[in-house]
Amino acid sequence: MKNKKDNLSYDEAISRLENLVNQLEDGEQSMDDLTKMVKEASSLVKICKHKLKMTAEEIRKAFDEE
Repeated sequence: MKNKKDNLSYDEAISRLENLVNQLEDGEQSMDDLTKMVKEASSLVKICKHKLKMTAEEIRKAFDEE
């Protein structure tokens, strides 16, 4: 079963990461919330890295075909 986050676009993931960073900078989270937020941020970073890697591969393939 796919996670809802697997369907996020790059822009949606980046936007959520920015939101998390802003909340973390606020510094008013409980330890439990902080842990959840860091785990979510880590997951979002992985999604973004994967999407960037896939885009780079597609661009490379497009140039190789020319």
